[in-house]
Amino acid sequence: MRSEKDLIVEALGDLQKGETIERALGRILRRYGQTYAEYLRIMDIVREVAHREKVTNLEAARIVAQA
Repeated sequence: MRSEKDLIVEALGDLQKGETIERALGRILRRYGQTYAEYLRIMDIVREVAHREKVTNLEAARIVAQA
């Protein structure tokens, strides 16, 4: 199983023009047969960072990917 960071990095790399990180991450998780619960768990991490740092979810995903 891939780590949250690896999945977020892949979603960021697969991000299409005008697409949200939520949609890209959902696509990556479906590709690997992951569950909606896993999606919620990872997005909770991203949203927590976004709230704490006062940035968008996309910027927060980039922060998590660099950590």
